Amino acid sequence: MRSIIPLLLILISLQYCNYAGNKSGLHWFLDMHDNLAVESQEEDLTTIFFNHNNQPVKGSDVLESQTGPGSTMRVPPEGSIPINYTPYLYDPSDFDTPAKELKNPLKPTKQILELGQKQYNIFCSICHGYQGKGDGPLSPRISAIPALVGEKSNVLDWEDGRFYHIITVGRARMKAYAAQLTPEERWAIIHYIRLLQNTK
Repeated sequence: MRSIIPLLLILISLQYCNYAGNKSGLHWFLDMHDNLAVESQEEDLTTIFFNHNNQPVKGSDVLESQTGPGSTMRVPPEGSIPINYTPYLYDPSDFDTPAKELKNPLKPTKQILELGQKQYNIFCSICHGYQGKGDGPLSPRISAIPALVGEKSNVLDWEDGRFYHIITVGRARMKAYAAQLTPEERWAIIHYIRLLQNTK
């Protein structure tokens, strides 16, 4: 008899399992099945209240929804900054202020130079060339790519901050690389450019 009871319990449990179709088995814990927290793309009922003129109004949490009533996305408060994000406060058209104020916080260690070389080869060499001579694979198609090294280069006297600003926000035909490169990677690239300039 004792061996039959566990077997019966197993059989009862298995009969609520469904291995085909869209129906689930018996729900033992409903609060785990239907979580009270609103999922990222789930409709949020607190944002679909309407006034007597049938106009949408703020929901019960008194926050605007980003894509209209029923959206779970809230409009961030003005001036809010995402976690682990440092805003870049310089105007994209101002090249002189960051050139004077920004200083490279990294030391040109072997590890930093290797990081700079890796990122330079990925993002910069396509135009500026692997040696910084302005002879990258795109140079036949794009005219007047500035050389970063050599006597004819007009960027030898540029400050680190100027390089950093241009890498961050772009300039002329060069696109901004703030989304592709972290601040550390940008500074590492600048160290590698200095290494190329000092290599004879």
